[in-house]
Amino acid sequence: MIHSRKHARFTALSLAVIVLIFGSGVGCGPKEQTSSPEKVTIAYTTAANAVLTCIAFAKGYFSEEGLDATPQPQAFGQRALNAVMEGKADLGTVADTPIVFAVMNGKKITILAVIQTSNKNEAIVARADRGIASPSDLKGKTIGIRSGTASDFLAHTILIAHGIDRNDVEIVDLQPEEMATALSTGRVDAVSIWNPILIRLQQGLGDRGRTFYGDRLYTSTFCIAAAQDFVDKNPEVIKKVLRALIKAEAFVRQHPEASRRLVAEFIQIDPSLLDEIWGLYQYKVTLNQALLVDLEDQTRWAMKYRFIERTAMPNYLDFIHIDGLQAVDPEAVRIFR
Repeated sequence: MIHSRKHARFTALSLAVIVLIFGSGVGCGPKEQTSSPEKVTIAYTTAANAVLTCIAFAKGYFSEEGLDATPQPQAFGQRALNAVMEGKADLGTVADTPIVFAVMNGKKITILAVIQTSNKNEAIVARADRGIASPSDLKGKTIGIRSGTASDFLAHTILIAHGIDRNDVEIVDLQPEEMATALSTGRVDAVSIWNPILIRLQQGLGDRGRTFYGDRLYTSTFCIAAAQDFVDKNPEVIKKVLRALIKAEAFVRQHPEASRRLVAEFIQIDPSLLDEIWGLYQYKVTLNQALLVDLEDQTRWAMKYRFIERTAMPNYLDFIHIDGLQAVDPEAVRIFR
Protein backbone atom coordinates (compact mmCIF):
# COMPACT_ATOMS: atom_id res chain seq x y z
CA MET A 1 0.00 0.00 0.00
CA ILE A 2 2.77 2.35 0.91
CA HIS A 3 4.58 1.40 -2.29
CA SER A 4 1.48 2.26 -4.38
CA ARG A 5 1.20 5.71 -2.81
CA LYS A 6 4.86 6.42 -3.51
CA HIS A 7 4.46 5.28 -7.10
CA ALA A 8 1.43 7.54 -7.58
CA ARG A 9 3.27 10.52 -6.16
CA PHE A 10 6.28 9.83 -8.40
CA THR A 11 4.06 9.52 -11.49
CA ALA A 12 2.25 12.81 -10.73
CA LEU A 13 5.55 14.59 -10.12
CA SER A 14 6.99 13.24 -13.38
CA LEU A 15 3.97 14.43 -15.34
CA ALA A 16 4.22 17.89 -13.76
CA VAL A 17 7.89 18.19 -14.77
CA ILE A 18 7.08 17.10 -18.34
CA VAL A 19 4.29 19.69 -18.58
CA LEU A 20 6.58 22.39 -17.17
CA ILE A 21 9.39 21.58 -19.62
CA PHE A 22 7.26 21.42 -22.75
CA GLY A 23 4.94 24.20 -21.67
CA SER A 24 7.84 26.60 -21.15
CA GLY A 25 9.42 25.72 -24.50
CA VAL A 26 12.68 24.42 -23.03
CA GLY A 27 14.49 22.28 -25.57
CA CYS A 28 12.27 23.51 -28.41
CA GLY A 29 14.60 26.16 -29.83
CA PRO A 30 14.23 29.96 -29.55
CA LYS A 31 10.91 31.59 -28.79
CA GLU A 32 8.92 32.90 -31.69
CA GLN A 33 8.27 36.65 -31.77
CA THR A 34 4.81 37.33 -30.39
CA SER A 35 4.54 40.64 -32.23
CA SER A 36 6.20 42.20 -35.27
CA PRO A 37 8.35 45.37 -34.96
CA GLU A 38 6.39 48.62 -34.96
CA LYS A 39 6.81 50.60 -38.16
CA VAL A 40 7.92 54.23 -38.02
CA THR A 41 9.23 56.61 -40.69
CA ILE A 42 11.77 59.22 -39.62
CA ALA A 43 12.54 62.20 -41.86
CA TYR A 44 16.05 63.42 -41.09
CA THR A 45 18.10 66.29 -42.43
CA THR A 46 21.28 65.53 -44.36
CA ALA A 47 22.74 68.88 -43.30
CA ALA A 48 24.83 67.32 -40.48
CA ASN A 49 22.48 68.37 -37.69
CA ALA A 50 20.78 65.02 -37.13
CA VAL A 51 23.88 63.08 -36.11
CA LEU A 52 22.23 61.02 -33.37
CA THR A 53 19.46 59.94 -35.71
CA CYS A 54 22.02 58.86 -38.32
CA ILE A 55 24.00 56.91 -35.73
CA ALA A 56 20.83 55.22 -34.43
CA PHE A 57 20.08 54.01 -37.96
CA ALA A 58 23.67 53.03 -38.78
CA LYS A 59 24.17 51.09 -35.54
CA GLY A 60 20.76 49.41 -35.62
CA TYR A 61 19.57 50.97 -32.36
CA PHE A 62 16.02 51.47 -33.62
CA SER A 63 15.85 47.77 -34.47
CA GLU A 64 17.21 46.86 -31.04
CA GLU A 65 14.30 48.74 -29.52
CA GLY A 66 11.78 46.75 -31.55
CA LEU A 67 11.15 49.29 -34.29
CA ASP A 68 11.01 48.83 -38.04
CA ALA A 69 12.34 52.33 -38.74
CA THR A 70 12.49 53.72 -42.28
CA PRO A 71 14.92 56.62 -42.89
CA GLN A 72 13.63 59.44 -45.08
CA PRO A 73 16.42 61.87 -46.07
CA GLN A 74 15.58 65.55 -46.47
CA ALA A 75 17.93 68.36 -47.47
CA PHE A 76 17.15 70.44 -44.39
CA GLY A 77 14.92 70.51 -41.34
CA GLN A 78 12.10 72.64 -42.70
CA ARG A 79 11.46 70.00 -45.36
CA ALA A 80 11.65 67.20 -42.76
CA LEU A 81 9.02 68.95 -40.66
CA ASN A 82 6.86 69.50 -43.74
CA ALA A 83 7.00 65.75 -44.36
CA VAL A 84 5.64 65.18 -40.85
CA MET A 85 2.88 67.77 -41.24
CA GLU A 86 1.91 66.32 -44.63
CA GLY A 87 1.68 62.80 -43.19
CA LYS A 88 4.64 61.52 -45.23
CA ALA A 89 6.73 60.80 -42.13
CA ASP A 90 5.95 60.04 -38.49
CA LEU A 91 8.87 61.96 -36.99
CA GLY A 92 11.29 64.57 -38.26
CA THR A 93 14.52 66.27 -37.24
CA VAL A 94 14.21 70.03 -37.42
CA ALA A 95 15.71 73.23 -36.03
CA ASP A 96 13.88 75.59 -33.71
CA THR A 97 12.74 78.27 -36.18
CA PRO A 98 10.52 76.08 -38.41
CA ILE A 99 8.88 74.74 -35.25
CA VAL A 100 7.97 78.28 -34.20
CA PHE A 101 6.38 79.02 -37.56
CA ALA A 102 4.50 75.72 -37.56
CA VAL A 103 3.07 76.32 -34.08
CA MET A 104 2.16 79.92 -34.85
CA ASN A 105 0.38 78.76 -37.99
CA GLY A 106 -1.78 76.36 -36.01
CA LYS A 107 0.01 73.07 -36.71
CA LYS A 108 -0.46 70.38 -34.06
CA ILE A 109 3.13 69.25 -33.62
CA THR A 110 5.17 68.42 -30.56
CA ILE A 111 8.87 68.36 -29.70
CA LEU A 112 10.08 65.03 -28.30
CA ALA A 113 13.63 66.12 -27.46
CA VAL A 114 16.52 68.35 -28.36
CA ILE A 115 19.15 66.19 -30.06
CA GLN A 116 21.88 68.65 -31.07
CA THR A 117 22.88 72.29 -30.46
CA SER A 118 25.44 74.70 -31.88
CA ASN A 119 26.26 78.39 -31.73
CA LYS A 120 28.39 78.32 -34.89
CA ASN A 121 26.37 76.22 -37.29
CA GLU A 122 24.97 79.26 -39.10
CA ALA A 123 26.65 82.46 -40.28
CA ILE A 124 26.40 85.26 -42.81
CA VAL A 125 28.91 84.83 -45.65
CA ALA A 126 29.54 88.06 -47.58
CA ARG A 127 31.57 89.21 -50.56
CA ALA A 128 34.41 91.54 -49.63
CA ASP A 129 34.44 93.02 -53.15
CA ARG A 130 30.97 94.41 -52.44
CA GLY A 131 32.43 96.65 -49.76
CA ILE A 132 31.62 94.37 -46.84
CA ALA A 133 34.39 94.10 -44.26
CA SER A 134 32.32 93.98 -41.08
CA PRO A 135 28.69 93.28 -40.14
CA SER A 136 27.90 97.01 -40.05
CA ASP A 137 28.70 97.15 -43.78
CA LEU A 138 25.64 94.96 -44.48
CA LYS A 139 23.40 98.04 -44.29
CA GLY A 140 21.95 98.75 -47.72
CA LYS A 141 23.11 95.38 -49.08
CA THR A 142 21.17 92.44 -50.50
CA ILE A 143 21.11 89.34 -48.28
CA GLY A 144 19.89 85.90 -49.25
CA ILE A 145 18.09 83.91 -46.56
CA ARG A 146 15.86 80.86 -46.34
CA SER A 147 12.65 82.27 -44.92
CA GLY A 148 11.24 80.65 -41.80
CA THR A 149 14.44 78.84 -40.88
CA ALA A 150 17.45 79.40 -38.62
CA SER A 151 19.04 81.21 -41.59
CA ASP A 152 16.32 83.85 -41.30
CA PHE A 153 16.58 84.29 -37.53
CA LEU A 154 20.38 84.33 -37.52
CA ALA A 155 20.44 87.14 -40.10
CA HIS A 156 17.98 89.13 -37.99
CA THR A 157 20.06 88.59 -34.85
CA ILE A 158 23.30 89.79 -36.43
CA LEU A 159 21.68 92.80 -38.10
CA ILE A 160 19.98 93.97 -34.89
CA ALA A 161 23.18 93.49 -32.89
CA HIS A 162 24.91 95.93 -35.26
CA GLY A 163 22.16 98.53 -35.32
CA ILE A 164 20.69 97.57 -38.70
CA ASP A 165 16.93 97.29 -39.10
CA ARG A 166 15.53 94.66 -41.43
CA ASN A 167 14.13 97.46 -43.58
CA ASP A 168 17.68 98.76 -44.09
CA VAL A 169 18.62 95.73 -46.20
CA GLU A 170 17.08 93.94 -49.14
CA ILE A 171 16.08 90.40 -48.25
CA VAL A 172 15.90 87.73 -50.96
CA ASP A 173 14.28 84.41 -50.09
CA LEU A 174 16.36 81.58 -51.56
CA GLN A 175 16.45 77.82 -51.38
CA PRO A 176 19.70 76.68 -49.71
CA GLU A 177 20.89 75.02 -52.91
CA GLU A 178 20.52 78.36 -54.76
CA MET A 179 22.75 80.38 -52.45
CA ALA A 180 26.16 79.55 -53.87
CA THR A 181 25.13 80.60 -57.38
CA ALA A 182 23.31 83.71 -56.14
CA LEU A 183 26.41 84.80 -54.25
CA SER A 184 28.93 84.05 -57.01
CA THR A 185 26.87 85.77 -59.73
CA GLY A 186 26.27 88.87 -57.65
CA ARG A 187 22.51 88.42 -57.33
CA VAL A 188 23.08 88.92 -53.60
CA ASP A 189 25.92 90.49 -51.62
CA ALA A 190 25.72 88.03 -48.75
CA VAL A 191 23.82 84.95 -47.61
CA SER A 192 22.81 83.60 -44.24
CA ILE A 193 23.24 79.84 -44.26
CA TRP A 194 24.18 76.76 -42.25
CA ASN A 195 26.71 73.96 -42.56
CA PRO A 196 27.84 72.18 -44.65
CA ILE A 197 26.84 74.76 -47.29
CA LEU A 198 28.45 77.43 -45.11
CA ILE A 199 31.90 75.87 -45.10
CA ARG A 200 31.70 75.15 -48.84
CA LEU A 201 30.98 78.83 -49.49
CA GLN A 202 33.89 79.86 -47.29
CA GLN A 203 36.20 77.53 -49.18
CA GLY A 204 34.93 78.74 -52.54
CA LEU A 205 35.33 82.45 -51.76
CA GLY A 206 38.63 82.17 -49.92
CA ASP A 207 40.13 85.64 -49.25
CA ARG A 208 37.26 87.24 -51.17
CA GLY A 209 34.78 86.20 -48.50
CA ARG A 210 33.89 87.47 -45.04
CA THR A 211 32.08 85.37 -42.45
CA PHE A 212 30.04 86.77 -39.56
CA TYR A 213 28.94 84.41 -36.81
CA GLY A 214 26.35 85.10 -34.16
CA ASP A 215 27.88 82.71 -31.65
CA ARG A 216 27.34 85.05 -28.69
CA LEU A 217 23.85 85.91 -29.85
CA TYR A 218 22.14 82.71 -30.89
CA THR A 219 22.42 78.99 -30.27
CA SER A 220 20.56 76.93 -32.85
CA THR A 221 18.63 74.01 -31.41
CA PHE A 222 17.92 70.86 -33.41
CA CYS A 223 14.99 68.74 -32.28
CA ILE A 224 13.10 65.62 -33.11
CA ALA A 225 9.38 66.33 -33.50
CA ALA A 226 6.16 64.57 -34.43
CA ALA A 227 2.47 65.24 -34.94
CA GLN A 228 0.63 65.41 -31.62
CA ASP A 229 -1.87 62.84 -32.80
CA PHE A 230 0.88 60.33 -33.56
CA VAL A 231 2.44 60.82 -30.13
CA ASP A 232 -0.91 60.42 -28.36
CA LYS A 233 -1.56 57.14 -30.16
CA ASN A 234 1.99 55.75 -29.92
CA PRO A 235 3.56 56.66 -26.56
CA GLU A 236 5.58 53.43 -26.42
CA VAL A 237 7.01 54.02 -29.90
CA ILE A 238 8.18 57.45 -28.75
CA LYS A 239 9.98 55.92 -25.78
CA LYS A 240 11.69 53.39 -28.06
CA VAL A 241 12.84 56.15 -30.41
CA LEU A 242 14.24 58.15 -27.51
CA ARG A 243 16.04 55.13 -26.06
CA ALA A 244 17.65 54.52 -29.45
CA LEU A 245 18.81 58.15 -29.64
CA ILE A 246 20.25 57.96 -26.11
CA LYS A 247 22.23 54.87 -27.17
CA ALA A 248 23.50 56.92 -30.13
CA GLU A 249 24.50 59.74 -27.79
CA ALA A 250 26.60 57.32 -25.73
CA PHE A 251 28.24 55.91 -28.87
CA VAL A 252 29.17 59.38 -30.15
CA ARG A 253 30.65 60.28 -26.79
CA GLN A 254 32.69 57.08 -26.57
CA HIS A 255 33.65 56.69 -30.25
CA PRO A 256 33.82 60.12 -31.94
CA GLU A 257 36.04 59.06 -34.82
CA ALA A 258 33.96 55.99 -35.67
CA SER A 259 30.85 58.17 -35.37
CA ARG A 260 32.17 60.64 -37.92
CA ARG A 261 32.85 57.85 -40.39
CA LEU A 262 29.39 56.36 -39.92
CA VAL A 263 27.64 59.71 -40.33
CA ALA A 264 29.74 60.69 -43.37
CA GLU A 265 28.72 57.47 -45.07
CA PHE A 266 25.09 57.72 -43.99
CA ILE A 267 24.51 61.27 -45.27
CA GLN A 268 26.98 60.93 -48.17
CA ILE A 269 29.23 63.82 -47.20
CA ASP A 270 32.99 64.24 -47.69
CA PRO A 271 34.53 62.87 -44.44
CA SER A 272 37.13 65.66 -44.36
CA LEU A 273 34.33 68.23 -44.52
CA LEU A 274 32.51 66.58 -41.64
CA ASP A 275 35.75 66.48 -39.65
CA GLU A 276 35.99 70.28 -39.93
CA ILE A 277 32.52 70.98 -38.58
CA TRP A 278 32.11 68.09 -36.11
CA GLY A 279 33.39 70.07 -33.14
CA LEU A 280 30.82 72.84 -33.67
CA TYR A 281 28.04 70.69 -32.22
CA GLN A 282 26.95 69.29 -28.89
CA TYR A 283 25.26 65.90 -29.21
CA LYS A 284 22.85 65.34 -26.34
CA VAL A 285 19.26 64.16 -25.92
CA THR A 286 17.62 66.61 -23.57
CA LEU A 287 14.72 68.91 -22.75
CA ASN A 288 15.69 72.03 -20.84
CA GLN A 289 14.52 75.52 -20.02
CA ALA A 290 16.74 77.06 -22.69
CA LEU A 291 14.48 75.50 -25.31
CA LEU A 292 11.46 77.43 -24.02
CA VAL A 293 13.41 80.70 -23.89
CA ASP A 294 14.62 80.16 -27.46
CA LEU A 295 11.14 79.41 -28.84
CA GLU A 296 9.63 82.44 -27.11
CA ASP A 297 12.40 84.78 -28.34
CA GLN A 298 11.86 83.68 -31.92
CA THR A 299 8.11 84.04 -31.56
CA ARG A 300 8.50 87.68 -30.48
CA TRP A 301 10.67 88.29 -33.54
CA ALA A 302 8.14 86.67 -35.88
CA MET A 303 5.27 88.67 -34.37
CA LYS A 304 7.20 91.96 -34.42
CA TYR A 305 7.88 91.73 -38.14
CA ARG A 306 4.42 90.28 -38.83
CA PHE A 307 5.70 87.12 -40.45
CA ILE A 308 2.66 85.49 -38.88
CA GLU A 309 -0.87 86.71 -38.22
CA ARG A 310 -1.07 85.46 -34.66
CA THR A 311 -0.30 88.07 -32.01
CA ALA A 312 -0.46 86.06 -28.77
CA MET A 313 2.41 84.03 -27.33
CA PRO A 314 1.49 80.33 -27.21
CA ASN A 315 2.24 78.17 -24.20
CA TYR A 316 5.06 76.11 -25.68
CA LEU A 317 4.70 73.53 -22.93
CA ASP A 318 1.65 72.41 -24.89
CA PHE A 319 3.97 71.64 -27.80
CA ILE A 320 6.65 69.70 -25.92
CA HIS A 321 6.12 66.03 -25.06
CA ILE A 322 7.89 65.76 -21.72
CA ASP A 323 6.53 62.40 -20.56
CA GLY A 324 8.46 60.32 -23.08
CA LEU A 325 11.95 61.51 -22.13
CA GLN A 326 10.92 61.72 -18.47
CA ALA A 327 10.13 58.00 -18.54
CA VAL A 328 13.30 57.02 -20.40
CA ASP A 329 15.89 59.35 -18.82
CA PRO A 330 14.54 61.63 -16.04
CA GLU A 331 17.93 63.32 -15.61
CA ALA A 332 17.72 64.65 -19.17
CA VAL A 333 14.62 66.73 -18.38
CA ARG A 334 15.17 70.21 -16.96
CA ILE A 335 11.98 72.05 -17.84
CA PHE A 336 9.86 73.77 -15.23
CA ARG A 337 6.16 73.04 -15.57
